[in-house]
This record gives sequence, C-alpha cells and structure tokens, in this order.
Amino acid sequence: EFIPMQVLNALRRLVSLCCLAACVAASDETCEAPMTLSSFAHALNEKFIAKVGEGRAREFRPELLPARVADSSLELHLVEPSSERFFTYVSDNGWNNQLLNLLCGLDMARSLNRTLIVPPFSWPRRRGPAKVSVCRLVDAARLAAVRGVRLVCEDEHGGVLGSLGALGVAAEHISGEGQPHRKRKVHRWSREGWVGRWGASSAPLLAVSCCLFWTWRLPDEVAFELYSHFEYHPALVRAARAAAAPLGDEYAAMHVRRGDKVSVDVAYRDSFPRMGPDYFLRLAAREGLPAGATVFVATDELDRAWFAPLREQGFGLRFADDLDRAPLLEALSSFPQAVWADVLAILEQVVCAGAPSGFVGSLPSTLSGHVVNVRAVARHAAAASGAAGGAPRPLLFTKLHESCCDARTEQDWVRGGLVGDGEPLPCVAREPWC
Repeated sequence: EFIPMQVLNALRRLVSLCCLAACVAASDETCEAPMTLSSFAHALNEKFIAKVGEGRAREFRPELLPARVADSSLELHLVEPSSERFFTYVSDNGWNNQLLNLLCGLDMARSLNRTLIVPPFSWPRRRGPAKVSVCRLVDAARLAAVRGVRLVCEDEHGGVLGSLGALGVAAEHISGEGQPHRKRKVHRWSREGWVGRWGASSAPLLAVSCCLFWTWRLPDEVAFELYSHFEYHPALVRAARAAAAPLGDEYAAMHVRRGDKVSVDVAYRDSFPRMGPDYFLRLAAREGLPAGATVFVATDELDRAWFAPLREQGFGLRFADDLDRAPLLEALSSFPQAVWADVLAILEQVVCAGAPSGFVGSLPSTLSGHVVNVRAVARHAAAASGAAGGAPRPLLFTKLHESCCDARTEQDWVRGGLVGDGEPLPCVAREPWC
C-alpha cells in the first residue's frame, strides 16, 4: 500500500538514529559504518527531497556533514562533531611554506588525537582572492594512511568549517609564533608543552594562527615518516611525468632560485645573490651530475643568458618551455590562472624529484628543500631495504629563521663554495630559537 512521504521520512530518521545510538553505546570506533560513495554524493539531494515531501522546501539548507579523506581502505566516514575533536591552522606565504605548515599540522593534530582540517592554499598578497583546496594539490589519501592521522580538506569556499559551525562547533583560537615573533628569538613550541597544555582540552576545534613552520619543530623521525607517505596529487604527477618525456631516461635536474630572493628580499641578501653559475657547477660536480648530461632547470630566472657558463661546461639545459606543453596545459587548466605559477612549480618539483641522474638546488629555498627531502627519503628507503642493519639516516632540510642555516643547507654552501676559504658562512650557529 501507499506509505505517506512524511511517514517514510520519519522511518528513515528512526533507523539512522538507532544505528548511531548503537555505535555510541558500543564506544568503539570500529563500529562506525562507512558511507557508500553514491549515498554521500546524493546526500544533499535526498535532504532536499525530504523537505519538499514534508511541505517544508523553504527550510532546506545545503549543509553537508563532511567526510574524512579516505585512506587506503577507500572507505568514506563522516566526521562526528558530537564525539570528534578538530585542529586547524592559518596558512600563508608561498606554496612550499604552506606545505611545511601542512606537515607540522599533521604532527600537531595527531599528537592531540584530533582530526586535521587543512585550509586551502591561498596567498592574498601575491595571488589575490584565488583559493585551491589542498586535496587538489597533494595525494591526501596517502597522508591519511599514516598511523594516527585523520584529515579533512577545507574547500575553496569554507564549506567544511561552515557546516561544522552550523552544528555548534566553535573554535578556540591560539596565537602561533608568526615571523615577527621569530625575529624576537622566541623558541619554538615543545611537543611536551603542546600536549600538556592542550591534550585534555574539551574545545571542539583548536585553531592556531600563522605560521606553523615558525611555531613547531618537526622531529627527524616524524619528518621521515611523513615524507615517506608524501606524493603530489596523482593527476599532477601523471602530467609532470608525461611532460618530462622529452628529457629522456637519464636526465639530471637543478633548481635555481633567484627572482625576489636576489633583488628585494633583504632577509637573504647575504646568501642567494652569492649563488652564481660557478656555485651550481661546483655543486653539480660534487653531486656527480654526468658531464654532458641533459639537465632540467626549474627556475624563476627568465634571462637565459645567465646560464651560459653551465652550457659552456657541456650541460644540455632544458627549461619548463622545453617540456611537452600539452600535459602541462591540461593540468594547469583546472586551476585558477592566478595560481598557475604555484602549480607549475609543483609540476617542476615532480620532474626534479624524479631526475634519475641527480639533483642540485638552491637551499634554503623551500622548493629545493622539498625536492632534497623527498629524494633523500626515497634513497634511504631503497638503501634500508637492502641493508641488513638498515641504512644511516641522511640529513634533511629544515626551515629555520632566515639568519640561521640548517645542517643540510650548510652542507651545500660548503660544497658549492658559497664563501671563500676561511670566511664564515652568512648565518648564525644553530641556536634553540632558530
């Protein structure tokens, strides 16, 4: 017989409430039933149909409870505001600085057993109002597979925090150690202090102001763990590898950072301007880049004459414009044009990270630092798998205060001859505030 829509909807709600009550009573995360993809995709439409059937169409609000990023199980689980606690942060500056914020945020959220809400990539001072969900840039599923990590990517319009806010999830704001604080030599937060202060907090959402990479010290063992799970979004990786086909199977790579670092950024006036062609030639020799190799150069230096000394030494230099343009444009076309420079830099990073014959960079550039770290972790994993007692852990790049230099950057500066014999490096000794 015909069942009135109001009765049918009431039965649906009753079944849902019974299932939720059973899970709450069990007090066991394993009872949390995953949603099917089609159910999640059509959830808002079902809510709309229900409201119309009840004659309350005007009351419909397009509020969707967000799902956590699916891990390797590929199951979708909705966040549960009544029992789940969250952590988020304010991100700023260029993409690679924001990538460091993401890695710190993963560690900070996990240490408190909170679900991380990753803010979208935006850089209003340099890119205007454009925003991009970080889940469109990185392989979030690989990060979600890290032990103890739960994460949700905020969208470009604040839908996640908006939905949670409508359910009464209010943020407790915490002041991070922004760059001006770093200049006053304030120490980074300790893990013990962070967990001790906020581990038992009942606040449903903790939100730290900019910037986590100035605020948090990422331990080497955690950095290795996170970098070993890090990949860029599969679509970007495929595009970069396809674009790199003209480089052949044995290319090397180089990142030459100039632009604002050698012209208007006074914080680095004693380092980047000293990185001339001879510096990169010395690094290339120390890193064993083959003589006469094809070398892909990721760079913001548009004057190709600057690279003449490298060509004179026999390197076959190739730049972004020498890659296969079709996959690059296809990848870029799905992003706001204001952030094409950032997405192109990501594509170039993928090409550099995969260079079979070696890589040299412009440390302490964070773009170079990311490539150095992912290559180091990959080599370490390969070496450890074939060594009975494991392999010694290589140095990783660490972002420090501009007046300091980390051990990995020092290594490059010495090898590249950034300063003359007997001259001190243009940085202070590594102090706790660095």
